[in-house]
Amino acid sequence: MHEIITLQLGHQANYLGTHFWNTQESYFTYAEDASPSPVDHNIHFRPGIGADAGETFTPRTLIYDLKGGFGSMKKINALYEMEQGSDAGIPQGLWDKGTTIHREPLVETIEYQRTLDAALPSARLEPASVRYWSDFNKVFYHPRSSIQLNQYDLSSKIMPFESFDMGRDLFNQLNREHDLLDRDFRLFAEECDQMQGVQIFTSAEDAWGGFAAEYVAALRDEYSKTGIMTWGLQDFERVSREKQINHTVNLAYTLSNIVPLTSLYVPLGCPQPKLPGYINLDPALQWHKSALLSVAVETCTLPTRLRDSFSAGRLGKLDDLASLFNANGGQKIASLSMTVHNPNPSTSKLCKPSASDEEFGLSWDLGGNEFNGIAERPQGVQGHESHIFAIAKVVRASNDDRARILVTADASELPSGRHDAIFERYLTSFTYPIIDSFPSIFSTDRIIPVEDTAAEDQRLAVSTKLTTSSQVIPRLKSIKNVVSRVVGVDEREAILNDLGEFIEGFETGWNSGSDDNDD
Repeated sequence: MHEIITLQLGHQANYLGTHFWNTQESYFTYAEDASPSPVDHNIHFRPGIGADAGETFTPRTLIYDLKGGFGSMKKINALYEMEQGSDAGIPQGLWDKGTTIHREPLVETIEYQRTLDAALPSARLEPASVRYWSDFNKVFYHPRSSIQLNQYDLSSKIMPFESFDMGRDLFNQLNREHDLLDRDFRLFAEECDQMQGVQIFTSAEDAWGGFAAEYVAALRDEYSKTGIMTWGLQDFERVSREKQINHTVNLAYTLSNIVPLTSLYVPLGCPQPKLPGYINLDPALQWHKSALLSVAVETCTLPTRLRDSFSAGRLGKLDDLASLFNANGGQKIASLSMTVHNPNPSTSKLCKPSASDEEFGLSWDLGGNEFNGIAERPQGVQGHESHIFAIAKVVRASNDDRARILVTADASELPSGRHDAIFERYLTSFTYPIIDSFPSIFSTDRIIPVEDTAAEDQRLAVSTKLTTSSQVIPRLKSIKNVVSRVVGVDEREAILNDLGEFIEGFETGWNSGSDDNDD
């Protein structure tokens, strides 16, 4: 069946994961005369039995967040809850005095969730009403999917969950007490007939990077041959220089520990100044930023969950996708870019026809030499044409739109004269659905007009491109330069060596690096 288990580590990752699962839920078909969905739900969803002995279908996911991070979402939801007395769970006999129960005040459920619970038409979501990722969640999860870490509070000013070491120590503490893989992960893994891999959404610039690093190490020890695809979330917003440096150091530790053990690592973030004019999002809202990222992540991984995944070639399985990019053994970091196509470019009012299909990066390949807000001038690739090792492109558009997209894209897909790069492409008419939990971040000229349908049936023509290329070298050198200045000598050499090996992996076979003036 080739199942995929998802790990969501941290509040930022759970925003992305919620959009992802809402989209997967929209692919289910319930009408008896409806055509079967092209998506194989068994890959990401698990069958089960609810409290009423009815069949359930819940995501194969583990959701980790800090105390207060789940908002109004219940651990035991309507699929599994049973009526219990007010005194349930209180032992009697050893204590004959009265008991007083103190409960923290519950987070109020917003109107959108109340209408979902009552099976009424969904209330409109407004930016001010989305306080947590659970506020726009449309999916029921298995009770064992949600794991709250009570050792830290969300957004605590006294003890913020910010440093890599804090996350690493927390994982090790919990693992000693509970064996997290045995308590949390193994239930989902043992239900799989033939697990094809694990996808991980995690913050990369804070303590969740340390938590994720230890989790990946434990997974690799236990499941040595399983593909692991890691999405490392970063925030490209400008903050104080001290905070920028802390983020970069955390990121360096995250890369040093995760990249050698994962099958493929994709840095992910929203570079607001680099976004095209047809995108209008509020950079202060995780609901907005994660929505944009979710379109790219869901699209580029679409072939791994389709019923006809055998026709997707090397894009149809996580392991095959990772081996495509890492053909030479040293390219485990990929860049992600996306285009939201104009279904009628000749009538666009916002973009000239020639610029209607503008591609934008959601990773490090953003142009220029600025990384995470820290201006650097790394040496090594200036004066060299970018070398591309592999490209995996997924195009979701109607037949007519695909013809136009491919005509304009083919000429510039690979640098002229370069025939050694690996290129894989998957084409489908299965466009991206815009559902009621998705914010209005795209201009109306990007929405595919669908006649005689409700607003929730609107769709997008999208193409994504995962690329391994030498363009990651300046970003790695920017991180390396920061580490060499601020990390203590005890750990500095190990991180610099790891980052140096990553850089060499992207230089091998085309650039010896002998001209570099690197440290």
